[in-house]
Parts: sequence; structure tokens; C-alpha cells
Amino acid sequence: MTRHRAYETLQTLIDDNDFELQDDAEAGEIAEADGTYGTAILSNPAFATNKTHRIHRWVNWIAGFSWQFAGDAIDRFVPEGPGRNGAVVLDPFAGVGTTLIEAQRRGVDCVGFEINPFPYLAAKAELEAAWVDVNLLRMRIQEFGTALRPIEAAIDIAGVDAAPTPRRTVPTGFRSRVPFFSPKVERKVLLCLDYIDAIEEAPVADLFRLAFATTMVSFSNYTYEPSLSTRPGAGKPLQENAPVVETIRTKLVHMADDISGYARELRRLARLPEFSLHLGSFFEGASRLGDGSVDLVVTSPPYLNNYHYVRNTRPHLFWLGFVSSSRDLAHYEEENFGKFWQTVRESAAIDLDFDMPSLSKRIAELRGLNRHKGIYGGAGWANYAATYFNDGYRFLRELKRLLRPGGTGVIVVGNNILQGIEFKVDEELVKISESLGLVGHREVVRCQRVGSSIIGTGLREKSFRPVELYEAAVIVQKPSA
Repeated sequence: MTRHRAYETLQTLIDDNDFELQDDAEAGEIAEADGTYGTAILSNPAFATNKTHRIHRWVNWIAGFSWQFAGDAIDRFVPEGPGRNGAVVLDPFAGVGTTLIEAQRRGVDCVGFEINPFPYLAAKAELEAAWVDVNLLRMRIQEFGTALRPIEAAIDIAGVDAAPTPRRTVPTGFRSRVPFFSPKVERKVLLCLDYIDAIEEAPVADLFRLAFATTMVSFSNYTYEPSLSTRPGAGKPLQENAPVVETIRTKLVHMADDISGYARELRRLARLPEFSLHLGSFFEGASRLGDGSVDLVVTSPPYLNNYHYVRNTRPHLFWLGFVSSSRDLAHYEEENFGKFWQTVRESAAIDLDFDMPSLSKRIAELRGLNRHKGIYGGAGWANYAATYFNDGYRFLRELKRLLRPGGTGVIVVGNNILQGIEFKVDEELVKISESLGLVGHREVVRCQRVGSSIIGTGLREKSFRPVELYEAAVIVQKPSA
């Protein structure tokens, strides 16, 4: 857990460092801190705009939603005024921290849970960014380039034999279908990690690790399409060489610029909010939070599309040292919200843990499809659907406990298709919330969604009728006492 409440510390850092706005776009972002953010309408949750926005652009997290959406939700349900003082925003599936950063920059206390160590590292680094000594960070970045650029140049010209032998080695237990890094790139990576390992200041070292982690696929032999796959499999050539040092250094320079502006932005707040971030499953950690302790939940749990977060971050988990074998990944797969089809497909028939006849009937219909395909048919996918909705029920039941009377939850989900059967997850979650005594409704926030991993693969069947994929915000409220 990380917690800060040190406005004076931030003030000292600002006074001791030269904080300059980098460009007109950043100046516009800073101006937002002086005015009003909010509207009464939730924004499109697509994450694409995060790629150009301070702090949020550090990680291109395909599973996340936009900073505008998170900000609009906070402004709508915890509006500016006295009511914000002491309010708490929760994101149970924090990802890389989008909701938490938008709460922090509005002066609202926030709490987050994230089970995957890679996005947890990103969210932690983002939330702690304003406390980093930027002058020290810039000095370390310069030293990094000075130390490693000549070595990179020698490798480019004469090969790996021209470089020192690194202390680091390829992570134990890491396997890939093609070499993840070419020999030249791998030697550069290991030497960069040696340098990062020697950084004594933990916050600075975390930023270096994050810069490496968020660029490593770009100089690897893999690519996101949107799931992680080999470059040859996506019709791209292997990368025999790449400017590893310069790529990481450039990323760090951009991060340092963002930190400068963000610290200045937070300085404008009347009070510096508290934050706490927990590494682990929300289901395991929610007991740390008291009944009625949360004013607003803004989150997006995994969709019913079997996007495998663990496998798609497997290189990051190994190369950052969070896991050392495939067995270490099992915990993250088994404790993930909704599990994954791969973890439940061979189990005995899994049923709903709660009473909802219409949903049970739909899952039974799915279970009866394509029996000749075994676990690849409806039975395996029915287990996945039942497990997903069981976790949805657990989640909403916990939200009811945590929300204060009158508190609100905003949960972004999408419809999906399993073996040709459409599941309107948003509608089902509204029904579940109402069965628990919450007041719920849905608001469609994105009418056309693409990229669902459920459609267009050999394991799935086409829908019986044309179906448009969409995203909706399920909005639930705990009745006032």
C-alpha cells in the first residue's frame, strides 16, 4: 500500500526545482486545474486519448478507459464543492491508475486495487510522480545515456562481443515461440537493466523500470494485434537490432516533463488528497475497507471477451522480475475477475451461485452448443460465462457494503458474443444490482466497439444475427438511509 498526505513536501519540491510548462498543449491542461472539469454527460470511454495526455500517456493500456470518462464520472457524482472534502473514490480494478489520477488531480481521496504487478507498478509510479525530485531524475537520465550510448554504438558496429558481460541474465522460465529479443537487442536490454538495478533512489528506479516495461515490446520480436503475438505472425519482420538505450531515454525525458507539469498542477489544489493502492485482488483486499466508506466507484472490470491480461503482460512480468516460472502466473489467472476460459473450460459444469432464471437459461443454451468440439464448444464457454457472472455478483454485493447511503458505482462493460450467443453484460449487471437492493440503470457510452477477441477466431462461432458491439456504463446507487 502507498499513502501520501504531504502538501508541504510537494511545495518544497516545487520550490527546489525548475518547473516549466513544456508547450501550449500542456499549458491548456494546467489551466484545467483552475476551472471546472465536469459535464453532466459521460465521455466516450475509449482509451485512445490517453496517448497524448500528461501522465496517462505513460502506458498504452488497451484495457483501460479514457481520462475524460473517469473525470466526467467524478465531476458528475462527486461535484466540486464542500461535498468533495473527505469523499473517497474507489477503483477495484485500477489497471494503470486512470481513475485514481483523475481523482488525485481533483483533490479527492482515492483507493485502488490491482492484481497484476505490471499495471500496479505503473499506477504506483503515476500516483507518486509529483513527489519525485525531478532534478535528480533528469540527472539519472543523463547519466544513463552517457554510460550506455557508447556501449550501444559498439554493439551496433561490432556485435555483442564488443559489449561488457551483463550481470543480468534472461529471466528463468521465460519462453517464447520466437526469440523475444534478437541477440544484439537482448544484450542492450540486459545492460540497461543492470544500470536500473544500481539506481539507489526507489522512486527513480521505478520510473526507469516503467520506461523499460512500456517500450520493451517495441524493440522485441513481438507485437500487439491487439493480443500479444509474434511479429512474423502479424506479417512483420523480426527485429535484428533496435535503439534500445535511446528509446528508453526518450521515454524517460517525456515522463520527467510530465512530472514537472503535474506537480505544478497539484500545487493549485486547496488540499493534497490521500491515496492508497493495493497490490492484490479486490476480492481478497476489500475487507480492509469499512462499511459505507466509499462515495464513488469508477471502474471497468475485464470484459466477457477472454482478453487474457496475464498472458498479454507475461513478458513484462518476467523481465521485471515479478515471476520466474509459468507456475507463478497461475495465481493471477485464478484470482482474476471472471477467470479465463482457459482456467475453467475443463471443469465440471459451473452454475450460477445466485438466482437469476433468465441468465441461467441463456448459459444452459450456450452449454448445449457444439458439443462435438469438447472444451472448445459451448460447455467450456458456459463455464466461463457462469464464472464471470458469479464474480459480477460477488463484486456488486461487495459494492453494496462499501458504498455509503446515496453512493454511486459507475462500471464500464461491453456486450459480447460466445459461440454465437450475445450476452448483454450491462443489462445483466443491472438486474443483479437490483436483486441486491441497489438502484441501477445503464447508459450506452460507445455505440460501436471493435477489437473483441471473441469474434473472428477459430474457437468461436459467428452470431446467429448481426450484432453490434457497444460499451455501457452500469450506474448503481445505494439507496439513502
